[in-house]
Amino acid sequence: MRLSNTVLVQVLSSCLSTGLFLWLCLGLGYDYVPYARIPSTKVVENQEAFHDQQQPIINTTPEHNPNTTPEHIPNTAHYVYILANVSADFSFAFSEVLSIYAASRYWQPDAIYLHTNAPAEALERARSGAAGKWTRLLFQVPRLHIVAVTVPTHAANGKEINLIEHKSDFVRVQALRDYGGAYLDFDVHPLRDIRVLRESGFHAVARRQQGENGEVNSGVFMNKPHSSMIELWSEGMHSAFTGDWSTHSNGALTVVCERLVASPPDVLIMERNAFAPGSWMRDDTIRLLEVHDDETSSLDMMTPDGHLPEFDEERIRWSAPEKTPRRSRSGRTTGPGRICYTPLTTTRATLRFPALVILRLATSSSAAATWPVPYIRWPGPYSNRA
Repeated sequence: MRLSNTVLVQVLSSCLSTGLFLWLCLGLGYDYVPYARIPSTKVVENQEAFHDQQQPIINTTPEHNPNTTPEHIPNTAHYVYILANVSADFSFAFSEVLSIYAASRYWQPDAIYLHTNAPAEALERARSGAAGKWTRLLFQVPRLHIVAVTVPTHAANGKEINLIEHKSDFVRVQALRDYGGAYLDFDVHPLRDIRVLRESGFHAVARRQQGENGEVNSGVFMNKPHSSMIELWSEGMHSAFTGDWSTHSNGALTVVCERLVASPPDVLIMERNAFAPGSWMRDDTIRLLEVHDDETSSLDMMTPDGHLPEFDEERIRWSAPEKTPRRSRSGRTTGPGRICYTPLTTTRATLRFPALVILRLATSSSAAATWPVPYIRWPGPYSNRA
């Protein structure tokens, strides 16, 4: 996302101190690397145990966890990162690392599977820090598993798959079909636990996206292995594939979900605000990132343990909607006498660099929502305020 000069001035005006700003600027030494996401269908067993602050398991086979009952959606998270050029660095941006840390903290998953076609040499460089400091921190995520990937070239109808994004669509569905769990794009930032949905009795959970047609979005969804939703989608997307952007993904998924929703517990379709109060549209992005100088800084309301206070919004939201602060209507707000609307996840926050998190921390909806994770993970630099 490109910020205009006016927005940049607003961002800089929100800086908490000159020292903090300089620290953040010095931390931006690694460029954002474009990526696509492809879940794995090819895995190699590895029995090496993993614990916090140790190296993740490499090329592991996703398995059913005994702590998850067959009646529930597995408590696992799946991310995918495919290299268009396998000789390139396995490199991650700050926002991508933040997403995985948030899933780890809020969901406490039995495993986080990162599916990639990166060769062993690239993984070693990434682990050593040669591919960027955010990538090195990624390798410290508890219960992280690196999984090898096979990249598809053709749909079952014979149509060649050219776009990386389309390859991702096909293989992520195959991975969730085989193993179940929750799939997330890297621009999905978990904000609270989804256990209530995983254990709701539904075999699959999806959500609608922005737009007049209200299609079901394929950027975040969850299901049991071989559920009706994922089986029908896996079959239908091959015949629906034409090379168009989302006919086989969101389009095919919407057809399947709207067919099954009348037969619970096959699928639960969540409304847009439950998972994604924002979107990729300009107005929604502005609502997430705009500065609210007329409201109390979230930092001024922080508790000693680094948490922001939360308040029940339901009574005021329905009885006096005109009193709902702007940040509540666009994602989250906190403070004495205020309300707090926290969706399950937020998307398209475009938090590519930590500067956007901190410089907008006091006054933006996106930063207020995602603040607890970087504070808890890296408390020192953020807590030293002038």
